[in-house]
Amino acid sequence: MFLKYTLRGAVLCILLPFAAQASDQTVPPPSDLPKIEGLEALQPDERTENIADYEGIATLVIIFADDADDPNFLAQLDVLRGRADAFARRKIVLLTDTDPAANGPLRQSLRPRGFGILLVDTTGNLNQRRRTVTDARTLIRQIDEMP
Repeated sequence: MFLKYTLRGAVLCILLPFAAQASDQTVPPPSDLPKIEGLEALQPDERTENIADYEGIATLVIIFADDADDPNFLAQLDVLRGRADAFARRKIVLLTDTDPAANGPLRQSLRPRGFGILLVDTTGNLNQRRRTVTDARTLIRQIDEMP
C-alpha cells in the first residue's frame, strides 16, 4: 500500500513541472483575433468562445476546420460573404475555429471532426450540424425556423 502511494507521488512530482509549463502558454483571447474580411458585421468586437455568453442575444454560426486554408472552410466563408447582410439582420454571430491543437472551449464542448458548420440557437442548444459546405439560402431557412 505504501509503495502504491509512493509511486503515485513520484510520478506526480515528475509530471507537475510539465503541466505548469503547458498552462503558462497563453492563447490570445478571441476578441484579439482579427476579423474575417467581408464578415465583420457578424463578428462582434467582444467575442468569446463561451456559447452561454450569447444565450438570448444571438444565433451562432460556428465553422470548424482543421486548417485555415481548408477548401471547405474558405468556400463556406465565401457563401456567408455573399449574404452577410441577411445574416446580420437575423442577429447572427459567426465563430470560427481552425486550430484543433489548441483544443479551445468550442472544440471541447462541440467535439467537431474536420470541417463542420454548426447552428446554435439563442437558447444555446445545438440545432444543426453539417459536414459539408451549405448554401446561404438553406442556412437562412434553418435559422428562420429556429425558436
